[in-house]
Formats: sequence, C-alpha cells, structure tokens
Amino acid sequence: MWWLLETFLRRLDYSRYKHNINRALALHLRGEVRSDGLLLKTVCNRLEIQWSARDIHPWDRYLPPEIKMPLLAEQSLTDTEAAITRLFDALPEVDVIDLTVVEPESEAMILSGTVHRSTLSTARRDLLSVGMRLMDLGVRYRFQGAHFESRESESCQDTSKMNASNSAPSSANYAGR
Repeated sequence: MWWLLETFLRRLDYSRYKHNINRALALHLRGEVRSDGLLLKTVCNRLEIQWSARDIHPWDRYLPPEIKMPLLAEQSLTDTEAAITRLFDALPEVDVIDLTVVEPESEAMILSGTVHRSTLSTARRDLLSVGMRLMDLGVRYRFQGAHFESRESESCQDTSKMNASNSAPSSANYAGR
C-alpha cells in the first residue's frame, strides 16, 4: 500500500517539476501580449557528488594488508553500486550522476565516472561481478594487484591533454523524460 502512495507522490513531484520549468519558459507571464512562449526541447539535471569509501569492519582492521585490501575494494564497489541505485530512486529529477569516491584514509580518488539514468535501466544484471556492472554503467577504476590504484594521476594527464589541445569537452543534449 505504501508503494502506491510513494509512486503517486513521486509522479506528483515530477509533474510539479515539469510544470515549473514550462512556467518559467512561458514569456506571456511577463506582461507580453503574445500567448506563446519558449518551447522546451530537452532538459538534463546533473548531480555532482563525492564521498569517502567506508573503511572495512573494525574486526578486520588488524588483518594483513594482502587480505584487508581486497575486502576494502569489494566493499567499495558494492557500496558504490548501491549508492547509485539509491540516488536515482531518491532523486527522480536527476538524469546524470558524476561521482567520485575517495579512499577513507588517503583521500585518493579510487572510483569515478558519469552514470546516466538510461544506462541504469539498460544495465546488464546478468554480469556476475559488481565491478563489471559498474564499468557497464560508466564507473571507472583500476586495480593494482588486490587493491585500488589511485585515479588522480590519470585525471591530471587528461587535464593536461585538454589544456594542450585547447579544446573544451563536448557537451551532449539529453532528452528530457
């Protein structure tokens, strides 16, 4: 019963959201004589989010690093997949999530990517590995042995390549829902 109410309220919020955009584009509200306005073609809401990965369970903190690091990696991947799904569920107006996950102690970037809502709905759930599912969604990471390799050096190289070519990244239009 609660899911019916929740679905109804979510649809009501989406209708209100869309109405507010259309109302902002209706120029006749400014006192113009013409009743036409700007026609909405596309809209895309982007969420940029960064979080720190959880440290492993206190019981496992005293394990040797060769056992502890794979546990941290698997937990971070699982947490990231769950967070992406929950963010899209909780924020229906968001179309794109730019995410960055940093290590709990060193603050080094270990996961990053851009996930589109449409990719989430078409993601292949038959992939056995959570890591492969995340890569299918657009989240990138690197392993060095059994632990994450920092992605900060990669992002610095990308920035220097962009600055050298003096070209801005291309932006795409995403169709509204």
